[in-house]
Amino acid sequence: MTTSQDNALNELLQELLAEPRHQTVARVAGEVDRIAGPFAGRVVVFGSGILGKRALVGLRGTGVEPLAFCDNNPLTWDTTLEGVPIVSPAIVTERYKDSAAFIVAIHNPSKPTQQLRQLGCTRIIPYPVLFWKCVGSMSCEDRLELPYRILERAGEMAPAYELLADEVSRQEFRAQIRWRCLLDYDCLPAPHDAGEMYFPDELLSLSPSEVLVDCGAFDGDSIRSFLRKTNGSFRHIYAFEPDSGNRRALDSFIEQLPTGAASNVTVLPYVLGRQNGMIGFSAEGFVGSRVANSPASEIVECRSLDTVLADAPEPPTFIKMDIEGAEPDAIIGAQETISRYRPALAICAYHRCEHLWELPKLLNKANPDYRIYLRRYAEECWETVYYAIPR
Repeated sequence: MTTSQDNALNELLQELLAEPRHQTVARVAGEVDRIAGPFAGRVVVFGSGILGKRALVGLRGTGVEPLAFCDNNPLTWDTTLEGVPIVSPAIVTERYKDSAAFIVAIHNPSKPTQQLRQLGCTRIIPYPVLFWKCVGSMSCEDRLELPYRILERAGEMAPAYELLADEVSRQEFRAQIRWRCLLDYDCLPAPHDAGEMYFPDELLSLSPSEVLVDCGAFDGDSIRSFLRKTNGSFRHIYAFEPDSGNRRALDSFIEQLPTGAASNVTVLPYVLGRQNGMIGFSAEGFVGSRVANSPASEIVECRSLDTVLADAPEPPTFIKMDIEGAEPDAIIGAQETISRYRPALAICAYHRCEHLWELPKLLNKANPDYRIYLRRYAEECWETVYYAIPR
């Protein structure tokens, strides 16, 4: 890695660390109030999906009850979310544009933000800013982090950064650190095509003899992408999905495949981790199902990939992991497999902020014979993936 590339990260960290901690703490805590002005206690939430629900938890945890939700989905209008009415953007902005602040709780916020501005709203709060304000009551949101906590770990970042194989990856790494600390939206590169997620043509080519290990198979969404890339030809797929509701949808999808293809898919109901055992799991029947130890969790079987694949007749050629924050443990539990077979890897990196600098080191430890790339397929920090490609 060249000195100029190394300096780019060092200069960024020096800039961020130059702000005294007490000023960072005050900036973070006060950003919602700065944007909202006199309407800090009067808010409307744009988006009634997963981020909207998390925003509601955060607001109520700080004693604020939203005036309303708004959503672009007409099917939600004139309904309620936990007692809060959901109405159309046109109606809610006409009613509150001059007397409330609007929180954009949507994963790709640029279009709804522009929509609100066109409807006359001037006080618009990004979801991450709300997280900064309500972090104490948003334990469900572990994908974001407070800037001063990120900078406490600045010394861990350079070893990961140095492992990145191209300037696109290094630029994204730097942009993610800067955005997470300053919410500087101008620094973020445009996201890559979401249709390329997990199987990007720019980094790899798939053959008809691929053996895919799909960790976090959900309802078969990533298998659909895989089949498009391989024209439906593959050797075998191992699909791991511990959520029984998701697994029913996955089974239904597999049943619709041609007979020859369906017989080459093995569905496994395990959580993946560093070792075998039983573990708490929150099964939501949706993409957010994850390892958890809450009172509502169920107990499911956890296996390591090394154990499951030890006697597999088809060694893996590609491993994809989108397992809601359990990626580090699953990588550790797959070290023997990764070392022996050198499969291409696609590992989600956005479920916890520290995975940005932890995952490259774990991948390199599992097998140093990889080139590591970082790509993002949505706005802000969402849908960010590390790829490890055998040299």
